[in-house]
Amino acid sequence: MNKFILRNYMIYSYMQKQENTEYKIGGQIWVQKNAENFMGPGRVALLEKLSEGCSISRAAESLGMDYTTAVKNIIAINKVADKPLVINHNDEHFEVTRYGNEIIKVYLQLKEEHTVFLEKLNKTFEEKLTKIIL
Repeated sequence: MNKFILRNYMIYSYMQKQENTEYKIGGQIWVQKNAENFMGPGRVALLEKLSEGCSISRAAESLGMDYTTAVKNIIAINKVADKPLVINHNDEHFEVTRYGNEIIKVYLQLKEEHTVFLEKLNKTFEEKLTKIIL
């Protein structure tokens, strides 16, 4: 087998392997205030469930979170926030404030922008990787 055929075969074999490999750049958005965690995917999901009218127990259970963790997250969110995002009426009933609902909306918009950014980043990475391979 001459060198030209061998080289092309090796490139073809390599490309076939690469067709089955999909690289994906990912990430999540976390918001901090004064180096303290404020918002992230889990906390926003918890706020959304509470905003839908779920009890804290039901909201936590639906997210695979225990009651204590959910309550600690609510306390931490309110501690970091400028205004309360959640008001505790009793052990089970937590109400998301208007400010809290606005924070949810802003976070979800930020998440959409982040998703678009990651899609562009993935496309750029694929283009650069293709140039390197060829």
